[in-house]
Amino acid sequence: MIESRIARRYLWAARRQAHTAFLSLISILGLALGVAALLFSIALLSGLQGQIKGRLIAESPQLLVEPVGRNTIERANEIVTFAKKLGMDVRPYTAGIAWGGNEAKGVGRPLRVRSYAPGEEPAQDARSLRTRIRTDEPQIFLTRDAAAGIGLDLGDRVTIVAPRSRLTPFGPVPVWKKYRITRIAQPTSDTESVDAWLNEPDAANFFATGGKPTAIEMFGNLNRADAVQTALVSKFGNAAQFKTWREINRPLVLALRLEKIVMFATISLVIFVAALNLVSSLSMLILEKRPSVGVLRTIGATNRSILSVFMQVGLGIGLTGTILGNVVGIGVAWAANRYHLIPLPRDIYFISYLPFALDVEDVVIVNVITISLSLIATWYPARIASRLDPITAIQE
Repeated sequence: MIESRIARRYLWAARRQAHTAFLSLISILGLALGVAALLFSIALLSGLQGQIKGRLIAESPQLLVEPVGRNTIERANEIVTFAKKLGMDVRPYTAGIAWGGNEAKGVGRPLRVRSYAPGEEPAQDARSLRTRIRTDEPQIFLTRDAAAGIGLDLGDRVTIVAPRSRLTPFGPVPVWKKYRITRIAQPTSDTESVDAWLNEPDAANFFATGGKPTAIEMFGNLNRADAVQTALVSKFGNAAQFKTWREINRPLVLALRLEKIVMFATISLVIFVAALNLVSSLSMLILEKRPSVGVLRTIGATNRSILSVFMQVGLGIGLTGTILGNVVGIGVAWAANRYHLIPLPRDIYFISYLPFALDVEDVVIVNVITISLSLIATWYPARIASRLDPITAIQE
């Protein structure tokens, strides 16, 4: 089209005018810098969020079954059997809040107690591995923080008071029991709030669950979590609550999403400011080309044709900056992730380097926003050029 040819000629000729070329170069570099910064930042945030989500998926169940209207799960055996048929690794357990006390010092604190199955004991810290406690007394595992909170250590006795009481001729009496601390354990994940572990029979007896679990964890194929949830809900209805890993970690997932949106909007302001430079750049070009615009109008060019010419000029500048920004942003992010260019101390962070990851969707959104802002910024000066009076323009 003739408009495209004229737009390309205007762009090519603009390099000969120092001030016009300078403004065009500033517009291109501004857009490129904004696009590159936004892509690099999104890649960094996506990489970190991917690591966080990966840890959540690895350390939290794909499905969690919890009771409804009571402290134990009804039809637990049926749910376990059905879930196993669906290929899930099913782990029922008993958990509750108890009071842990140190009688010698008269101190105590609430403890979240959870049962463990044989072979699924929590990991020990280095001191527990070096010190073996052999005893016939009831045993309990405590985390280092929980033990320190009540002034106890490996091998000491702790008094656990249940959140219930039993009736006697003298009135209600608290249910309590003494346990020997035979292991200082580490929580299985950073987000888990378990303070103490008991074996399954002791936990069921202590919390009076009648052998029924208070929750069921299910592990398996992540992609099948929603399908398994749907199958369990359709079969067992309101017998229990069935939550996927997304629902379990909903606050964190929403926080990560909001963080990405806020960062995207904030850094997009750089692109917005760079797009505004197009107004001054195109205005200078129009000022230089006023006689040419007048000539085009006199030989029959319409307002729409002139508008199209300068819109294509602005689009050419915007595309050049966008492509350059994509090359720099994606290239730097790829190289930083591929060659681990930004290392981190492993004794402080859970990763050894800053990861970068870019989704095609994010790249497309960034490019669409940049081109859209470029067109919006171009429209006003292009509209002014299309309305120039041809006689006045030629005389100038």
